[in-house]
Amino acid sequence: MLVFGAACSRRVPESRITSVEARIDGITCPTCVPPLEASLRRQYHKSAIEVDDDKDMATIRFAGHESFSASEFRAAVERVRMRVVTIRVQACGKVEASNGDKWLTAGSSRFLVRSDRELPLNEPLCVDGTLDTRADPAVFHVSAFSVQSASGS
Repeated sequence: MLVFGAACSRRVPESRITSVEARIDGITCPTCVPPLEASLRRQYHKSAIEVDDDKDMATIRFAGHESFSASEFRAAVERVRMRVVTIRVQACGKVEASNGDKWLTAGSSRFLVRSDRELPLNEPLCVDGTLDTRADPAVFHVSAFSVQSASGS
C-alpha cells in the first residue's frame, strides 16, 4: 500500500491508472522473464515494468500519459504464451453514478465499480482493488480508497 499512498498524496492527482500488478500463469523459470518483459515493454514502452518469476507477478508503474487497457495487457501477456490470472489496479479518478450503477473514470479507462464501502461520488479519489475482466464491462472491486483534495488535506 506504500506505492498507493505515494502516488496519490499532497495534491489532487492526475486522473489515470497509476499501477497494475498481475499474477501470471506461465512464468516457470528465470528465462521466461525477458520475453514477457519485452512484450509488455512493446505495449507500455514509457512505463516501469518489473517481472518477478519467484512470485509469478508482472507489475507496471505507468508513466504520466501512458494509458491502460485490460485487453491490450492480456494480449501482451498471451503473445508469449502466458495467461493473466488476476489483476490488481491502483488508480486515481472520480466515481460517478449512471443508471443506478457506479463508474470509475481514471484517465481514458472506465470501469463498473463494486465496493463493500460507500464511495463518494464526483470527488477526486485514489482507489486500490482488483479488476474482473470476465464481464463486459470490466468490474473494478475496490478494496481501499482515499479522498483527495486540492489543499492536500
